Amino acid sequence: MTQVTHRELTVRLPEYDVTAVVRLHTQSSPTITALVWDCIEQPLESVTGHAAFDGEELFTYIPPFTKNGERIAPPVEDWTLWPKPGDLVFFYRRPNERTGRDALYELAFMYGETDLRHYHETGLVGSVIGHMSEGAEAFAKACASTRTRGQTKITVARKADAAT
Repeated sequence: MTQVTHRELTVRLPEYDVTAVVRLHTQSSPTITALVWDCIEQPLESVTGHAAFDGEELFTYIPPFTKNGERIAPPVEDWTLWPKPGDLVFFYRRPNERTGRDALYELAFMYGETDLRHYHETGLVGSVIGHMSEGAEAFAKACASTRTRGQTKITVARKADAAT
């Protein structure tokens, strides 16, 4: 059996012609990084949103995590209220029976100052699951542009030479 040494993702904003590499934190967030890795066996093509209150954060929703056809509510691992620029944070929001909203699974790319305390006393609960190891500066500039230009396309994929 091959031991996993590291896992990396490529994150591309095609309209801005920028790509960043995110090294996943397989040691401090083992469950969620494994779930994200499995979720994007095929590249994820989606659109972004920009945080309204948190700060400098670009996000995209990902498909639900499932096992045997049932959705998984993942644990919180490596939680923080103040993610650092370059951090990749995973957020899970449970379904809301009152409003009928389904569960949300979100990847958020922090590119500057971010503060997650505004939702309630303990803040918005998310897990730091990785950090940008390449292309962070250009990626941050593109993310900042989306604040005024609006959502953009995003592709998240397993890095070809990363461990499986």
